[in-house]
Amino acid sequence: MAFSEAIKLEVKRKAAFQCCRCKEIGVEVHHIVPEEDGGPDEIDNAAPLCPSCHENFGGNPDKRKEIRQMRDWWYDVIAEQYKQAKLQNYEPINEKIEALQKALQNQQKITDRQQQEFMIELDNLKTKNTISQSDSFSQIKTKTTGYISATTLSDRVHANFHCRKCNTQIGLLVGINTCPNCGEPIN
Repeated sequence: MAFSEAIKLEVKRKAAFQCCRCKEIGVEVHHIVPEEDGGPDEIDNAAPLCPSCHENFGGNPDKRKEIRQMRDWWYDVIAEQYKQAKLQNYEPINEKIEALQKALQNQQKITDRQQQEFMIELDNLKTKNTISQSDSFSQIKTKTTGYISATTLSDRVHANFHCRKCNTQIGLLVGINTCPNCGEPIN
């Protein structure tokens, strides 16, 4: 039997959808003690690992204790970050991103006002040092590659988008990973 969907989601959320070993986004829920060795399908036996770490370290019995320790430490780091964000009366940025992605999936139009409010809140978060580029919210990266400059918040969600090829500027670009005018990719 495999982990239930509820357990998988809880593990991913507790890890902010990041690998407990390398902090990459896009995790699999790994059995620390494999099922064939009697490992239960319970949350205490689950660890969030990216596909690469899962493949390289997941099957190694000598790494079980280390994976459990890294998982527990990462859960503590994430819990503290979210606690600090909530103490400052800011909703965690991941929840905002999820709301935008849900609106996209439901094909709802995101109004200019919603975009503006999101950008103001994002700027406030950066100003208050709730998130920064040196922070372990490593999925939020400001990039300048080729013609494009953008803060990537998530797949297909970019803030402060600027394409110098066609001079397109958008406060919040949602739904694509290319310039909407010239098609230049966001790398």
